[in-house]
Amino acid sequence: MLIKPVGKRRILFVPLDWGLGHATRLVPWIEEAVRGGDEVWIGGNGRSGAWLKDRFPNLPFEEAPAWTLRHTGNLALDLIKDSRAYRRSLRADRLWATEIVNRLQLTHLVSDHRLGLRAYGAKATTVHHVLVIHQLTLALPWLWRWPVLMQGVSLTLWALLRPYWSSFQELWIPDTGLAGTALAPHLSMLPWVKDGPRWSMERDQRGRWPRFRYLGWRSRFEGISPKITENMGDAWPQESAILVVLSGPEPARSRLEALVIAQWDSWGKAQGEQASLGGQAALGGQASVGDRPSALWLVRGLPGPSLNTEGMLPETLPEMVPEMPPIKGLKVWESPDDPTMIMLLSQAEWIVSRAGYSSCMDYACLRSWWPDRTRPWRICTVYARGHSEQAYLGHRLKRMGQADFRRESTFDLREAWLNRGKFTFTYAYSSSPLESY
Repeated sequence: MLIKPVGKRRILFVPLDWGLGHATRLVPWIEEAVRGGDEVWIGGNGRSGAWLKDRFPNLPFEEAPAWTLRHTGNLALDLIKDSRAYRRSLRADRLWATEIVNRLQLTHLVSDHRLGLRAYGAKATTVHHVLVIHQLTLALPWLWRWPVLMQGVSLTLWALLRPYWSSFQELWIPDTGLAGTALAPHLSMLPWVKDGPRWSMERDQRGRWPRFRYLGWRSRFEGISPKITENMGDAWPQESAILVVLSGPEPARSRLEALVIAQWDSWGKAQGEQASLGGQAALGGQASVGDRPSALWLVRGLPGPSLNTEGMLPETLPEMVPEMPPIKGLKVWESPDDPTMIMLLSQAEWIVSRAGYSSCMDYACLRSWWPDRTRPWRICTVYARGHSEQAYLGHRLKRMGQADFRRESTFDLREAWLNRGKFTFTYAYSSSPLESY
């Protein structure tokens, strides 16, 4: 912090409930605060709040107001059509923050993307408000293919964003702040800024703007030793597997889940018919280019039991695909713990996920653990309609040859699998903060 209060800090961390990424990237800061002897609370609502509560069972939890925005499929249009609900949610966050600051006597309030989480009143003037955000310029619909143009147009919306940002003392940006190494330079850096950390330290702090702090990439895995894989031993089968990691708000999360499972099932049936005609050998061992892998590992991103029975569908899925029977090779995890998630990501032959900002930071962290791994990291990102941030990041990774990028509306699991060799994820992880916490 800029100025640490005398004595122990009392900090509350609260993520936005739009996918688990807003919660997972807070983990390093929460752990650092606990190690430093601070009194720490965690807060939130929905899936992200439940995930943090499970991740830190020994920390007190505060239930935050649920956002009332109705997400029907296209996030950008939903924000425009339901702007009144969005404003109501911001107001609810302000009222809750004021109450919680007074009740817990907080010294610091850290919000991840909750722009309204700012306390008011006499007590609020003694609280240090922090906003964790990676979008200083907005990812706009239809313009994500042309990042420079997108940046220019989004600056016209600064008049709408400035009042929210100005109510925080600091903005924590989980990126390097250097144009050449930033994960999402057109989002996390302003158009005229080439060296974010130097710019944020030299600018006049007496103005109305908060301090911008580039703290490097943050991952829930960065504090875990890579040697954890040695402790798992032979508990993991040596099978060729596709790993599908689901995330994001509903109904986009469930829609991709149903799509992937249905395509995996139809792929298996088609291959079985070929095999019965003698056109192809039965599956087994490592898959060749034209074969279906032996397993589909599905991480649903929902709080719940760590593993369902192999082949069994999630309980909520039959409503979406009512006639689908148990599927061979399907293994389902609801919300695996960190060691299990590391093993899934490290042993999968191919990873399919949204191009979430936090997800990409996690992949870069794990890839840096095994720079000399014989099998390269292969990743495919699937763009959810209306999520322009994912579209920008996925499109950028594809242009750099880092990961495949496909639209959900035209996504074909088998076709993407056959083209996986065209992309290799080689991002170098940058976890060293350029400014101290």
